[in-house]
Amino acid sequence: MSWDDDRVRDHVRHLEQMLGRLDEHAGRTVRALVELYGEALERVQRIAASAGADAALTGDELINHLLLLHGLHPDPPEVRVGRALGAMESYLAGHRTTVEVAGIDGAAVQLVIAAEGRTAPAGPVRDAVVRAVRAAAPELDRVDVQAPAPEPVLIPLDRLRSRV
Repeated sequence: MSWDDDRVRDHVRHLEQMLGRLDEHAGRTVRALVELYGEALERVQRIAASAGADAALTGDELINHLLLLHGLHPDPPEVRVGRALGAMESYLAGHRTTVEVAGIDGAAVQLVIAAEGRTAPAGPVRDAVVRAVRAAAPELDRVDVQAPAPEPVLIPLDRLRSRV
């Protein structure tokens, strides 16, 4: 059985809905099963790393999701956020927008988003950036977006002198 990424996403959404309706006993059963699968996935990850194939694992959307779910992703959030923003490069360039990671502090990432000619980007661009960051690092609780600091207005000294 080989599913394309769209079918996987649909299946994950459906599964999440079903999990939300489980009673306490069924929930404990599912958690035990997830723990067992997590252990198996960790073993697969170790084998892949020893064979030099760990990048292939993290490159697959479904496996990447499972690694994140089990806290096994080999890349820290900084790397994953940077990769997600890099993948948006042409989209951002088309909107004349830049994004800079100002830092990741605990469970929050601080982004500075600037649009050419104005301090704040359009809402859809900002929302797309936030969605991409959340997908890349779902363990982060917050994505804080800041506008860049305004550039100081400098008046040349000779202009001031000419008015005096």
